[in-house]
Amino acid sequence: MLGIQTKKSSQAMHVPAAWSGLAVVAISDAGKGYGLYRVKQINARTMVLVHGAISFPVGMHLDIEDFQYQPPNLASFHQRVTVVENNPSGIRLVW
Repeated sequence: MLGIQTKKSSQAMHVPAAWSGLAVVAISDAGKGYGLYRVKQINARTMVLVHGAISFPVGMHLDIEDFQYQPPNLASFHQRVTVVENNPSGIRLVW
């Protein structure tokens, strides 16, 4: 299982606490589920996913949901993202 590398940036907001230690996220858009993807790297405003069954085009908007970890008193964690890069090293998302 891949680990998450966290990088700190003084110019960007902090990584949401709900993503601490997260390794898998569910991807969807407008209610259509695309499956589960492993998180390769995460920092303050970006996330890189390992390639999965579907390769998303640059500019596509997606919904990311926490799949493995849900903190107490939170029904679900959700973040709207945009695909900004898709290359052999992974799928880079920003929010």
